[in-house]
This record gives sequence, structure tokens and C-alpha cells, in this order.
Amino acid sequence: MHLKLRHLEVFHAVMEEGSVSRAADRLHLTQPAISIALSRLEAMLGYPLFHRSKGHFTPRPEAYLLHVDAELSIMAVEQFANRARQIKQGGTGLIRVGAIGAAAFGLLPRLVAAHCAENPRVEIDLQVRSSARISHLVGNGQLDIGLIEAPTAAPALDAEEFALPCVCILPRACDLASRAVITPADLRDQRLIGIQDSNQVDRQVRHVCAEAGVEIRCAVHGFFFAVVRRMVAEGAGVAIVDALNGCEALEDGVTWRPFVPAIRYRIATVTKTGAAPSVAARAFLGRVRGALHDRAGAPGGPAV
Repeated sequence: MHLKLRHLEVFHAVMEEGSVSRAADRLHLTQPAISIALSRLEAMLGYPLFHRSKGHFTPRPEAYLLHVDAELSIMAVEQFANRARQIKQGGTGLIRVGAIGAAAFGLLPRLVAAHCAENPRVEIDLQVRSSARISHLVGNGQLDIGLIEAPTAAPALDAEEFALPCVCILPRACDLASRAVITPADLRDQRLIGIQDSNQVDRQVRHVCAEAGVEIRCAVHGFFFAVVRRMVAEGAGVAIVDALNGCEALEDGVTWRPFVPAIRYRIATVTKTGAAPSVAARAFLGRVRGALHDRAGAPGGPAV
């Protein structure tokens, strides 16, 4: 038996409208076309669905038994079509994102909220992992998008790198808050909070301070930029962090100033080479890259 959707649509319309003529008007078909479709349906089923006599056309009990199933089948096809259209437009699906702490705390929450508000059928799974772990998961297809520290060395990944400015964060009550910019000399008598000795930002800070003849020592390290900011808020010292976390207006008593000479934090978005992301993932990736392009400008520029 090879039922066609059109047969079910005709049968359903006749059952709902109660006559061939009204069903024909509803489906924009001729009455003979409706009658032919019904006859073909009955031939495929092997039994009649309607009583036919001059001036009378009424459903048989078998028609009533099949009507609900016909309606459910039509609704299922419509649901399939709607879902397919939403997928094509990027309006539904699951997006699996892996991010290092800097992006997970300072960038993605606002982007995820905005994206889900515009695409309520899209699900986003955000995982905070190390750059190495994210690269592995993206490369084997377990994550759709990754945000990692640059440079990237994995050959199975397509990457776009961004050099984000870093800023000096300090308590609003700190004497340095009166300065327009912070220089290595300003750090001489300050308690400096570091990220970790091997972090790219800490390495640059040590380098520029050494060139300026300023000796610094980080007695405290926070690993995550967001954790370092909390330490600054509690009065533990000042810090050089990425602008994603440093320039956030969190009402936590922390302010920021540009740091000169410039220090950049390199980050990259990565996807699996040769595997095009879904429409939904591409839409979110575009939003992330747009925000990173904005933040790659001067600190205090467009908010992400």
C-alpha cells in the first residue's frame, strides 16, 4: 500500500467539511478530483469509506475509525515541515560550546542570553574546559564551537584569532584610580595579583616591567580572570586582565584603566576542519565572532 499525503488530506477535509463540494473549496480542487482521490484511497485500503447513493454521501464506521489517525498523520507532516524550516533558518537545534574561563565568564553569558531570547527553540550547552581539552573535543566532534587561548596548534581545527586588549583593574578607592592610564612604574609599590606564571598575560606583564626597570612580584595568583577580579574587589591588590572581564560594569567597586605599553590577550574561536557547523551553530558563532571583533578594539569600545 502506497498512501500519499494528498489522499489523507482529501479524506480529512471531506470528514471535517461533511461534503465533497465544501472539501473541494477548502483544498482548491474540483469535485471530480476529490471523488477520484477518495476512490483511489478506498481501492488501496480494500474497503469503502463512504455510503454513496443519489443525493447522499455519508461516512461509514470505518471512516470514523480512520479519521483521527489521518488528522494525526497530517499534523505530524506539518510539524516535520515546520521543524525543517526552523533548522534551515537556525531557529532550532543544540549548540555545544566549550570555552576557557576568560570567555565563559566575561563574554558568553550575555551572548547566550541574547541568542536564546531571539531563538527560543535553540539549546546551548556551555562547558568550561582547558584549551587543550576543548581542542580535543571540537576535533572529535563532541563540541561544535570552541573558544581557546591562541595560538592553536591542532591541525584538525579551523581557527580565527583575536587579540584582545588588557586593562589594569583596581579598587575605585585606590590612589591609581586618578590616573588616565597605568604604566609599569605605577605598579612598583602595588600588590599585583597574577593569573598564573605561565599565562600569556603574566609573561607580557613581567616583560614590559623588566624593560622599564620595575621589579614586580605576584604573591597571589587567581588562575581565572574573573577570580582575580573578585580578589581586586576585596582589596587584595591590582591586576592586569583581559578587557572582557576587566571592563564589565559589575557594580563591585572595581574600575579599570588602560595599561601602557599595550598588552594583548590572544583568543581564538575553533571549529572542526571539514565539518560545517549546523545552521544554528553558525549563527551563534557569528554572534561570538562579532563580539570579539568589537572587543579587539580599544578598551571601553562597544560592549559585547
